[in-house]
Amino acid sequence: MSELCTNHIENYWKSKITTSNILFNKGKLDEALLGYKDALYRAEILNINQSDCIRDHIPFIQIYIISCNNIANTYKELKQLEEAENTLKRVVYYLLHLSSNKDLNINEIKTELKRATIAYINFVKENGGDRKQQELLFTVLKEQLIESH
Repeated sequence: MSELCTNHIENYWKSKITTSNILFNKGKLDEALLGYKDALYRAEILNINQSDCIRDHIPFIQIYIISCNNIANTYKELKQLEEAENTLKRVVYYLLHLSSNKDLNINEIKTELKRATIAYINFVKENGGDRKQQELLFTVLKEQLIESH
């Protein structure tokens, strides 16, 4: 993918996030959610083209995380707690997946993984999430972290 193309996708993502944040702050949550999902789609395209993003200095990891966190926060406001929990969990699994990629900065991934895990734990504590799913996630985390050492 060309630099022009990756930059266009990143700029479109920024535009969707900005517009969706305005909608969210106005209480137009359903519209904001659609925009955040559209932004996540762009983040996924950037992730498919990681090497191009690295070349073009596009922070595709943060773009993906921000997209998911915005969606999770919107689901939380909409009282769709299971969807919010699943989206937060998705970030953790995404980062675990990235941790095996030797071309990426493992320290950055570990830092983001710690943040994502804490966000997930806090959500479950505050909202009474699925304890079995939490235990499964911790098992996967433990196995993955032991494997990476």
